[in-house]
Amino acid sequence: MPLKPGSEPANVGSPDDYSADHPAEHPSDWGWHGEWGVWRQIGGWISALILILMTTATHYNHAGEIALLSTAGVLIVGLIWDIQRQRTAWRR
Repeated sequence: MPLKPGSEPANVGSPDDYSADHPAEHPSDWGWHGEWGVWRQIGGWISALILILMTTATHYNHAGEIALLSTAGVLIVGLIWDIQRQRTAWRR
């Protein structure tokens, strides 16, 4: 049924008792709002080490080595930045 000019608009908002988080299911219980914690650092350093070790393989030119080392370098810089960010965090 279309709205007539001058009539009251339809109430399309959420109900007054609506909550985005159901009391029985909080996002913190599922773990999708938090951080990886120490596993992010461990996984990052292992990934950087694997990228550096991949340079020992046989390459026909240095483009592969440059790509591997630059990716590992960016990853290491990000990990060091993350360590510094955690140390100087105002919230803990």
